[in-house]
Amino acid sequence: MDDDRWAFEDELEQDDDPPKSSLTDPVPEEDRISGQDQDGVVTVVVSPEADVLSVLLARDWKQSVDPRGLHGAVVAAANAAIIAALARQADEVARNPPPMPTYGASPAATTDESPLGTQDMLRLVEAATAELAQFSQRAAEVADHPITSESRGGHVRGTVVNGQIVAMEIDPSWVAQVRAGEIESEVLDVLRRLREASVPSGLADGPQGPAIAEIMGLLFDPHRMARRVGLEPSISKEKP
Repeated sequence: MDDDRWAFEDELEQDDDPPKSSLTDPVPEEDRISGQDQDGVVTVVVSPEADVLSVLLARDWKQSVDPRGLHGAVVAAANAAIIAALARQADEVARNPPPMPTYGASPAATTDESPLGTQDMLRLVEAATAELAQFSQRAAEVADHPITSESRGGHVRGTVVNGQIVAMEIDPSWVAQVRAGEIESEVLDVLRRLREASVPSGLADGPQGPAIAEIMGLLFDPHRMARRVGLEPSISKEKP
């Protein structure tokens, strides 16, 4: 594609409508985190949890990068935003350590006083082991495995590994024919799909399951565990 064609496209984009990639979102402005490529061609905005909120192209972006190389700028901007969000999360954890995770322990799991015999304990450990194996299998399906997703329009495709964008493909003939808002919209769509696929629901909460919850409930209260296995008098026996 020659320079005259790109110049013609630049003129068209002067009359572009406001970008449609910035969707209404409840994340306050002060909590939004931005990442850009080295040339400032692409800006990716994420939440503190690294969820992608918007994608913006600089108005004169074609003067800084060949449209056929736009994919590289998208990768750089997206990863910069993700890294900044992770850094903020780490800083927040350092300043405000979270409470110990309950791994699904319910109020019932932390108040049960029924006796636990040797066979009960063995069955509980076996069940918890099976739940942990199930969690590990789900985690292994995500860790170190490339995940690829395509935009609804089919013009943008991206790949993520361990939460990091490693590749982005943008149809060069399509880029030459559409305005910035359409490019932003499809790139945003792909980045959101990749984020959702790389962070499956439930994995961040750790292993879950009734057996794990019961064991965690016992660990939270060593005296109750001692009562249930018969090492201390039960509460009912202590009552007059």
